[in-house]
Amino acid sequence: MSVRIAYVISTLDRCGPVNVLYDIVHRLAPDHELAVFTLAPEPAGSRAADFEALGVPVRRAVAGRLASALGGSSRLARALARFEPDVVHAHGFRAYRLCRSLPLPTVATVHNELYDDFATAYGRPLALWMTRSEVRALRRFDLVVACSDSVGRVLAERYALACECIRNGVDQDLYAPASEERRARLRAELGYEAGATILVSTGGCSRRKGTQPLIRAFAAANAAGGARLHILGGGPLYEQCRSLGAPGVVLHGFVDDVIPHLQAADLFVSASRSEGMPLAVLEALSCGLPALLSTIAPHEDVAGLLADQGCVECFDAADEGAMRRALAAALDGAGPARPADVSALSSAVMARRYAQAYRALARRGGGA
Repeated sequence: MSVRIAYVISTLDRCGPVNVLYDIVHRLAPDHELAVFTLAPEPAGSRAADFEALGVPVRRAVAGRLASALGGSSRLARALARFEPDVVHAHGFRAYRLCRSLPLPTVATVHNELYDDFATAYGRPLALWMTRSEVRALRRFDLVVACSDSVGRVLAERYALACECIRNGVDQDLYAPASEERRARLRAELGYEAGATILVSTGGCSRRKGTQPLIRAFAAANAAGGARLHILGGGPLYEQCRSLGAPGVVLHGFVDDVIPHLQAADLFVSASRSEGMPLAVLEALSCGLPALLSTIAPHEDVAGLLADQGCVECFDAADEGAMRRALAAALDGAGPARPADVSALSSAVMARRYAQAYRALARRGGGA
């Protein structure tokens, strides 16, 4: 059964929710009629061209934040009416608010833990208002999807929101282990020091990512100097992290393609304090990297999914001593093993689950 699906999102800036949306669209475009509706001008890092290359049109339905607040729902409804979707799938705060009253079957995917992420980004007073507003909007949707088991638990237990869990996944045709020959070639091309144990952390430098404590813990654990920690991405604390001058730490800033780094490294590390379903971790595991992760619920979800493989170990990121000990053990060879089977983390599985949900809603029809 082919379904006409309209996706609504603020912009197609290069970030986690947009990458998830791209992977859904990439898998479903051959069998369904899809369109993306945005709510603001596209930024310099937009992936709009990637969507259009799949034959999926990208249409700006609303001019920006002010237009969203002043009649944005009506503008979006008119744009959607011209496409005549069977299902509307919203991603993000503004999309939820503008889609909540549509007379169409609606889906909302929640990509974070609401208040916790809002407080980190905007401060507590604004986070409280945004959370209350988002929860009210989500109650109007026909289906609310949590991107991880932990996000689903938060929605159910903290906000009494019924939801279905469809875990994020990654394209495992792209994110795949390299052969030993290619791995050796990549290490040379990337300038990785011969004989060094290479750790990689993606996501840049920020308080949310716990980058500064990670750097300090790594420097203490790497007393023998035989390892290197490569941090990929910029972020608000990039200069502060660079000023630490920690030996063995390499800050790359923005990296257009993280895959070669993941395929060439020995261990992935994340000290993040908050995530939804962390794509960076799924990408690393899919590239064959073992992972050392902070003990936040989404990381523990991943560890639980792959518990029989021993490829994920967790540490308390609030305790730099515990982080240092975990890193030291990994550098001594007592860390997690390389993953053997991560097919449960694929975008193909994720997209198939969404296609099933769309068909069920389209058959049912109606709106919230």
